[in-house]
Amino acid sequence: MTTTTEALAALGTRYTPKASMAQRLSDAATGWLERRTSRRGFLVRAGVVGSALAVDSVGFVLKPGTAYAAVCGPGSSCSSGWTVFCATINNGVNACPPGSIAAGWWKADGASSCGGKARYIIDCNATCSRCGGGGGSGICSPSCWSCNCGCGPSSSCDQRKSCCNAFRYGQCHQDVAQVGGVHCRVVSCTPPWKWEKCSTAPATDNNTRDHSSAQLPAGFTAISARYIALGENGSPLGATVYGEVAVAGGRAQRYQFGRISRSTASGVFETLGEVSKRYVATGAEGGPLGFPVTGTRITKDGQGRVNGFQRGRISWHPGLGAHVLTGAIAQRYGALGGEDGPLGFPVTDSLAVPGGQTARFQRARISQRTGGAAYTTLTVLADAYDRSGAEKGPMGFPVSDEEHVLTDGRVSRFEHGRVSFSPSTGAFWMSREIAAKYIEVGAESSSLGFPVTDETLTRMWPWHSAANPTVRMVRFQHGSITYDPRTRSATVQQG
Repeated sequence: MTTTTEALAALGTRYTPKASMAQRLSDAATGWLERRTSRRGFLVRAGVVGSALAVDSVGFVLKPGTAYAAVCGPGSSCSSGWTVFCATINNGVNACPPGSIAAGWWKADGASSCGGKARYIIDCNATCSRCGGGGGSGICSPSCWSCNCGCGPSSSCDQRKSCCNAFRYGQCHQDVAQVGGVHCRVVSCTPPWKWEKCSTAPATDNNTRDHSSAQLPAGFTAISARYIALGENGSPLGATVYGEVAVAGGRAQRYQFGRISRSTASGVFETLGEVSKRYVATGAEGGPLGFPVTGTRITKDGQGRVNGFQRGRISWHPGLGAHVLTGAIAQRYGALGGEDGPLGFPVTDSLAVPGGQTARFQRARISQRTGGAAYTTLTVLADAYDRSGAEKGPMGFPVSDEEHVLTDGRVSRFEHGRVSFSPSTGAFWMSREIAAKYIEVGAESSSLGFPVTDETLTRMWPWHSAANPTVRMVRFQHGSITYDPRTRSATVQQG
């Protein structure tokens, strides 16, 4: 009898007791393949080897070259009589394909792919659509079935029958009296009556415990445990799409409507819907956001969705879209309550501007000069800042958060200017020289009061040039300040 050690030696690897069995098996199998195929072929085969080792590590190594059989389990040929898995013929999606419905189920106890618990297999039967829906009850004529009898693709180990078996267990969609043959099979660790229109009437066939497909997730992992906890096929993620993949720093699994990512540093978390789409578009785990550190959360208004990541966040709201915030801006936004706070939802991503970055929100703006702190400009003060040109304008970046003045006034200070607000006047901006003069005379507490206009050009000289530049002015409740660049002086006029 060949021992595991002898099998490893035959594959060309040295047996070292300090190495884990899984590591020795993996090194041996992939090394054996690499020496016998092209690099491209090796990468393809190595993926199958990884699945084979996860399902039947010792069995695969003792019988090298049978990786596909180890993945798909017994009875994987078309002649076996079993039905193909839906993932094999449905682009990796573990769900009933169009033109079929869940019509019955059975279970197999003690499945390793479900952490030792029961595994449920759901038959997706064809509809009788080619005969206008069939009529009557039971199994309609094969000529009426929405699919044609055949075998799984030759490129897969799962070459079982497709749309051949005229059979129905009958616990699902009993409102549909007549169906066609079994198109394909779906697998789940969650009882089908929890996510499909099925009864709890039991059926068991433990012979199918190890049936699988190379297009299905292999083994029971932290990602599959999270997926099961969320409701599996009946969760907002929908069905799995192919199996888990290795990503830089961890693992990931794709689903119909989202993704689950895992790393040692961040844990195991899902991204859903539009948030997930935007996450993938940024590069997912290998992009600027890194791994998720929260699941997708519903915001207090019941409409928005948000995910936290290692280096930022993604927020989504109907009509506003999904926006990416990174770095200090994301941290500042989160500290202020995020989507449920006074700033509302983001309406832009974090955007690079000369000297720093910025993001606009429904009721605010956050700006950060490179290497500095991130500051918030709120509501109408943010609108006034936008009118000035914001970070690219004459006032530059904010140097503090909004401050309260007098009874009900508010002020935002900038590198080269100021925005002042009162409920009776509104919010208006002024840049360096006029702002300095305004502060010199007492600002909002002075006899001038609050500004009632933005900084404007008072007149254009016909001979306007560098030698004759334009005069600027801000009007206030009780006067004005004018700055003449020719004399480099600011003048206060009362009244």
